[in-house]
Formats: sequence, C-alpha cells, structure tokens
Amino acid sequence: MIEGISDITFNSAGFKAILESDGVRDLVQDTADGICDRANANFGGDGFDVSVKHFGYGGGRWGAFITSTTRQAAQAEAEDKVLTRAINS
Repeated sequence: MIEGISDITFNSAGFKAILESDGVRDLVQDTADGICDRANANFGGDGFDVSVKHFGYGGGRWGAFITSTTRQAAQAEAEDKVLTRAINS
C-alpha cells in the first residue's frame, strides 16, 4: 500500500466514459491526422487517408485506421514503408 493512500477503487464506468469521450476522439483524430500527413509527405502526395471509428472492443473506445487510397501508395508502403516510417517518427 502507498503511504497516505488507504483505498483506491477501480471505476470501470469512469474509464469507459473517458475512453468514449469527445476529448479522446479528438486526440485519436489529431494523432492519426499527423501520422497520415507524414505518410503523405513520405509518399510525395495524397495517397493515404484517415478513418476514425468507435469500436466495441475493451468495452468501447475510439480507434483510427490509416489506409492507402491508391495502388501507388499501397506499393510505396510495401516497398518503401512510407506509412510505417510515419508511425515511427
């Protein structure tokens, strides 16, 4: 036990409310947009797009996908890892 803290209660409803909040959705959107922008810069044009959705896993939360929108962008990811590098930068 931590000194000065006698009781900590896990609040599932509170965590669920946070994970499903507009603030978390905005954070997921902003983070995914940044990754997508870097992937498009690595690609040299518009070739990737963001989709933010509410998912049911873990009780419900926001998540994002960044996908190629052209065959050339998909090939650039396969050969040069333009999206993967954007995630890791």
